[in-house]
Amino acid sequence: MPGGSPYITAATLLARPAGISWTIVPTLTANSAQQTAQIQQACWNATSTVDGYCRQPLRATINTETSTGPGQPRVSVNRYSNVATLITRRWPVTDIAAIQTSQACYFPPVWTLIPAGQYRPRHPVITSSGPAAVTVPAGGNVIDVGPCYINWDYGRGGWDVMTSYTSGYPHAGLTGPAIATAETLAVDDVTAWGDGWAGVIYDGVNTEPVQVTTAAATTPVTLPGVGGTVQAGAGTLTLSSPLSFPHAAGTIVSAIPAEALRGVVLAATVEALEGINAIATQSLSGMTAGGTGALTATYRAILDKYRAIA
Repeated sequence: MPGGSPYITAATLLARPAGISWTIVPTLTANSAQQTAQIQQACWNATSTVDGYCRQPLRATINTETSTGPGQPRVSVNRYSNVATLITRRWPVTDIAAIQTSQACYFPPVWTLIPAGQYRPRHPVITSSGPAAVTVPAGGNVIDVGPCYINWDYGRGGWDVMTSYTSGYPHAGLTGPAIATAETLAVDDVTAWGDGWAGVIYDGVNTEPVQVTTAAATTPVTLPGVGGTVQAGAGTLTLSSPLSFPHAAGTIVSAIPAEALRGVVLAATVEALEGINAIATQSLSGMTAGGTGALTATYRAILDKYRAIA
């Protein structure tokens, strides 16, 4: 299963109309605990299915890629400006942790850091001026690097370039309860939250927006080479304002766009429908019974715009 928390929980799924009665999952005679366990499993399965369909995780991840250039598909250098261009495999690129170079002829590589401030995403994620969550995909998978750090001095493919960057949307689950008025959250993944992202705590009638000012990992992740460390994994989020409601451990806090989460809900519904037995299937309406093809087509149409583009 993926690390961290699933994109939705059983409580989230049950709170959203899906056109079926969840009391038939996985069987007509299942008790409440069995139903909850099966629905939670459907949420995990849907998380994996959605990432597989998108060919990349929706949640924020720290990625490290090594490419060779210039003159190769993912590393090029403009002969006039000497600005290098790197094309990443995942998007949207929301932060760049480190870019390192080594002459391609070195075995093993001898990595040198490109100074911070000498690289930037060409198309940063579009954010609002206020604490508003991202609602649609934005950004890109192109990074520009300042002049001459990657050059033609050693010919085509003369440099190895290792790029460590964050892609996707911050997403986590609470690892402990949070009281109303709390200004910090203990979560299972702080990746990317420290960039000031706004998100939503999905908790039924207590659902509320939050904006994160800082994120601190319990154990920062060490990057390869001489890239240093990044804040990722379990840790603490500091909020820009106190919570309005209490929230239990396991509650989801996410910056994944709401439309993408709707796609996850439909994918989880498909997982649940495909897991029920034949007797339970007979209790479904004609439109729902055997109708997973239509649901699958719908969630894929929603998620098409979030798929990897390179």
